[in-house]
Amino acid sequence: MTLTGREGARCSGLCGSFWFAVCSLLLAPPVQARQVTYDAGFERAVNRYRWQGALTANHSFGDWSVGAVNRYRSDAFLLFNDRLSFRDVNSLRVQASRPVGARSAAVARVRSDWFSLSRVLTQSVYGGVSLGLPALTITPLVGVAMDRRPGVRGSAQEGAPLRSDAGPGVGLELFVPRQEQGGYTVELQGFGLHERLSPRASTAARMLASAERSFERTTLRMEAQGGMARRDAYQAASFLNRDDSERVSESVESTRSDTLGAGLSLRAPVGRAWRLNGGVRFDANNRRVRTLRSPEGALFFDSDFRRRTVDADAGVTFEQGSTMFRIALQGGAEIERRVLANEGDLPPTQAAQKRDLLRQADYDRGFMTVQTAFRMPLKGRTMLAGDVSANAIRHDTPIINPDDRDEIFFNGRLALLYRPSRTLEADVQLFGSHYHTVYLKSARSAENNVQQGLRLRPAVRWRPRDGTRISLGSEVRATYTIDDFVLPGRRPGDQAARELRQDLEIEHALAPDLRLLAEARFSDLRLGRFLNDTFAEIPFDTLKTYGGWVRLQSGSRVTAEIGLRVFIRTDYDRSSTVRYPRLEEDGSPVVDNAGMPLTTTISRPGRKRIAQIGPTCALTWPLRSGMLRFEGWYTVQRITRDLYGDLPEASAAAIREAARLGERTIIPNLALSMQWTL
Repeated sequence: MTLTGREGARCSGLCGSFWFAVCSLLLAPPVQARQVTYDAGFERAVNRYRWQGALTANHSFGDWSVGAVNRYRSDAFLLFNDRLSFRDVNSLRVQASRPVGARSAAVARVRSDWFSLSRVLTQSVYGGVSLGLPALTITPLVGVAMDRRPGVRGSAQEGAPLRSDAGPGVGLELFVPRQEQGGYTVELQGFGLHERLSPRASTAARMLASAERSFERTTLRMEAQGGMARRDAYQAASFLNRDDSERVSESVESTRSDTLGAGLSLRAPVGRAWRLNGGVRFDANNRRVRTLRSPEGALFFDSDFRRRTVDADAGVTFEQGSTMFRIALQGGAEIERRVLANEGDLPPTQAAQKRDLLRQADYDRGFMTVQTAFRMPLKGRTMLAGDVSANAIRHDTPIINPDDRDEIFFNGRLALLYRPSRTLEADVQLFGSHYHTVYLKSARSAENNVQQGLRLRPAVRWRPRDGTRISLGSEVRATYTIDDFVLPGRRPGDQAARELRQDLEIEHALAPDLRLLAEARFSDLRLGRFLNDTFAEIPFDTLKTYGGWVRLQSGSRVTAEIGLRVFIRTDYDRSSTVRYPRLEEDGSPVVDNAGMPLTTTISRPGRKRIAQIGPTCALTWPLRSGMLRFEGWYTVQRITRDLYGDLPEASAAAIREAARLGERTIIPNLALSMQWTL
């Protein structure tokens, strides 16, 4: 495998900064108190490599208390020609404080984030004083920030240049600890940060407040939250100005988002066994996109977005001993609107096209849900339980959007649990569903359909003695999708899917420190064209899967494991491709000028078989101040095919031999994780 210069520099730079943070914390001079925790891991799965690490440190330097968290993750994807494509993310947070007076403290905040995929680097340093008032802690902050991200590329041959912007920043942190105020238990926390990175700006603010009161076993809780964010990014002045090859204009797109939410919930007992609960919640979001520093005569589109959501629920529950009954009602509404803000400054044709495109995504949505559940004991050691829900959704869209639809969904479950002894229990569950979608506009009305499903899932669990556990489960599933009507000249698209599934899990203690673990899976899924009038089907595919995993696990403190895993899948392939050697008329292979045999391909319907087998191992080693875990599984995969239909007579034998041998692939997988506390 090879790394390009840019990728290697990117990886080495991130690793260097990460390990510099590690060493600077671990090799610090003697202090009064120090605690360092390091988590790291490596994983290789098929064509992906992942490295990740997290360093958490808390130090005390005299009167200073310092806490730092650094998280790093690197994903490398193996591409063609054994090239590695990296995607790295690194995040560093440092907080420091020192008492100044009886109720005040000097504080410092350091933040650094790096995203290699988008080539974005943000860093900031803030300092301030935390003032502890009788019922409030307020922390004003002031500092500097830097943001580096790609600008606009000058031409197709040039890459996007990096723009580094820096400037001052101010912030504020508020915290009201949980306390009693006028009979209410209140809590408040929030922060705000504004950075002026000329010619751009960045803003982030959020506040969360809650008040709760309990009286006569009734609990009333109110919550409110609000947020504000602004993100500026460089972009081309207009995608319509592509003929200007001598000068590339660059502007700033500013996105501002405001959110507001409030909720009220109530929990109250009604009598000895009844409980009443309910609540209502409102959420609002406004987003504005504006183009700043736009050149003279450039076309740009500013838009406004609004979303409003209201949800409410109410329910009552009866619970006495092992008997329970609950019924609840939920409802809500949601609207989204998009508006072209600078429509008056645009040519009429461009404004109409953009306005219609924005309006196409508008919608009004309302839903209503009724839920009920119960649990009741029967004679002996038998328990009956179930739940049923009914949902109705109405999704309204403008006339230019054909996604206008109504949906209705019923879902239910009935379970019977039987436990004849302490070591044996069995249950049978029956699931049913009915889902009907109706598109109200003719453009998509042909997609109206009804989907019905039925599942029967029996299971048995047996624990004959300590250290032995056997679980056997089975499932029979049938799903039918039926179109409401068929367009003239088209074939019905009704489909049926039926599946039989078996699952077996065994755990047995062979010795005090030796255990046998075994798993077995089987699935037979059959798909077909459904004939609703005669309740019959015409099968067109059968998918079968077999899986097994047997392991021996030893040890109590240090645990080691070794096993063997097998997976087999067979499926019908409408166009199965086989590569086979080209042959002369006398049966000898055709070779090129270098004497290498030439090959060709043929595609036919057939059945494809994927077989995987390989050993697995694992090691878990607890250390005095940490833990080390290693997992590995080695997979040998072979894909073979059985072609249907006629084959060229001269090459039939070679084609069938190549299909039978198939392709062989070796897939090594590895996972390593560690944790240390120093």
